[in-house]
Amino acid sequence: MKLQNLNNTIMNWRLFFPFFVLLMSNLEIQAQSNRPQWWYTYNHTGRLSDRWGYAFDLNHRSNGVVPFNSTLSAARVGMTYHTHSGFRFTAGYAWFGTYVSEKFRIWLHENRIYEQAQYTHSSSKHNFVHRIRIEHRWREQFTDINSEAITVFLTNRYRYLFQMDGPIRRGPERTTTLRWQAANEFFIHNKENVGYMLFDQNRTLAGVMVSPKGNLSMAVLYQFILLQQPLLRELQTIHSFRITLFHQLDLRRIKKDDAYDVPVVD
Repeated sequence: MKLQNLNNTIMNWRLFFPFFVLLMSNLEIQAQSNRPQWWYTYNHTGRLSDRWGYAFDLNHRSNGVVPFNSTLSAARVGMTYHTHSGFRFTAGYAWFGTYVSEKFRIWLHENRIYEQAQYTHSSSKHNFVHRIRIEHRWREQFTDINSEAITVFLTNRYRYLFQMDGPIRRGPERTTTLRWQAANEFFIHNKENVGYMLFDQNRTLAGVMVSPKGNLSMAVLYQFILLQQPLLRELQTIHSFRITLFHQLDLRRIKKDDAYDVPVVD
């Protein structure tokens, strides 16, 4: 038994050694430039019937931990339609508030209506998620980088997310499930007036998800972002850490299946 546990520990380090090398390299680079962002998310999904469910999440982002400098807060809600083939379709509303401490205005508001299609499939012990989301964004922005005047305009953005996860081998006496998780999401706009190119941003994530028995899971992920800054006409790189609490409820009186509902980053 001890030999088996030792082999499992060695296998876990083999799986995560490249990730930690990349993480420490990025931290070294980050320490020489700007501070990393911290993203805190509560992600809630519920199942009302075999066909219908809902989704709700809260998001807060900050630059650094001490001092706690806020950059953005958000809330999103939607209704979901489930199919038996692994597809689910969601539509809803989201509010985003971007903090601008250097301006007189506290934050810039953004209202979104979104629709998305998500497909999940599994292979052996691994899960794969594909998600396409369309966002209709009514955004407040400054008319000029040196001005306090703002304007509100509508843009449409398209997002594609690919996520995968798999188990981390542990001893049979362990009751808490531990999985690795990785994802990439690509964003594009269909309006030229959002910047000098259609590309908006790209996010790459990797980390660990801890799932104790029950309906709660927590993911701790490192995220690397390429972000377009239209006013500055430049591409910005952002290093961030995401801590997400996933909360899943099944409110069906009669459950026809106990299929695992894969937590999806947002």
